[in-house]
Amino acid sequence: MNDLSGKVALVTGGSRGIGAEIARTLARNGAAVGLTYLGAADHADGVAKDIQADGGRALPIQADNADPEAVRAAVEATVAEFGGFDILVNNAGVFPSGPLDEVTLEDVDRILGIHVRAVFAAAQTAARHMSDGGRIINIGSCLIERLPGPGMTLYALSKSALTGLTKGLARDLGPRGITAVVVDPGPTET
Repeated sequence: MNDLSGKVALVTGGSRGIGAEIARTLARNGAAVGLTYLGAADHADGVAKDIQADGGRALPIQADNADPEAVRAAVEATVAEFGGFDILVNNAGVFPSGPLDEVTLEDVDRILGIHVRAVFAAAQTAARHMSDGGRIINIGSCLIERLPGPGMTLYALSKSALTGLTKGLARDLGPRGITAVVVDPGPTET
């Protein structure tokens, strides 16, 4: 990985799992890292303390990805704390599952809000602060290609939409040298 000294990153959903490991890795490579959490302040504080114990800089930020204004505010808080913005990792998410006939339109709105609308809001706000050459990394899912069984329609829908959003961001921001990619992990032990 490149030296990230002097870079500023925000990892949504950075208090646990994949997001926590991404935040730690970015910090180990020199980036100052903001990380959002929904309700697990103790987990977020633990990740921040790990980063600080290794000599890094971290800022835990309470933000609900269901609220696009909270996500925008997290970007702004990261900029205010660290004086810039270079890397956005949209990791926050939920895993809805269940029979198709039990999924409500409210469920659809909520999941698309978390997995797509919040990512759009964060990317739009981050791009206003990013210098040329910034990075937007969206965490998708391998389940957009193959579903192992029933009950994952809503999840697959939202992560497929994330892929389309990412392709659009890449085209819109590419002329500025800002790369937008989606990473589709499978089951991951962190």
